[in-house]
Amino acid sequence: MNISMWLVSGLLVLCTVLPFVILNKSGKGDLKIMSNEIKKLMNESKLKFNLKESWGNSFIGLDADNKTLVFAKVFDGVVALENIDLNDVLNVKLVKKTHVAKTKNKKETVLERMDLEIKFLDESREHKILNFYDIESIYIEDYELRRAEKWNAAINGAVATSLNRAKVA
Repeated sequence: MNISMWLVSGLLVLCTVLPFVILNKSGKGDLKIMSNEIKKLMNESKLKFNLKESWGNSFIGLDADNKTLVFAKVFDGVVALENIDLNDVLNVKLVKKTHVAKTKNKKETVLERMDLEIKFLDESREHKILNFYDIESIYIEDYELRRAEKWNAAINGAVATSLNRAKVA
């Protein structure tokens, strides 16, 4: 009787713990894929990020020495990787899309989408849009406004430095 009780208890513990372990491992698969792609790019391009940040399914890193910005986002196991040379960038602008929602006699501004729009010196080149937040994604808003403002200032600072060097030269 004692052995059968241990066996049943062991099976119950496995049945309750195993799903959590499996779900935890499967959720980190996309992030591991993105991390490997970024490491590969860093090794190939000899990048060293002075400033970097990751959240949800996104990553952004700035190498001030090489004037390079890397932005990555994972969608269903596929990594969308942007490698941007800041020497070619004119400016960066924060673009927010909001709407007003009425809740219990109060009006509340709801953030729908937030992007950084990158304009290049070559006007014929298409603008790059780096998406920081989209209400349609599975991730909830997590200080994206503060994060986007910080990166907007950092990128514009790096761009201004490279534009000043170009004017002097």
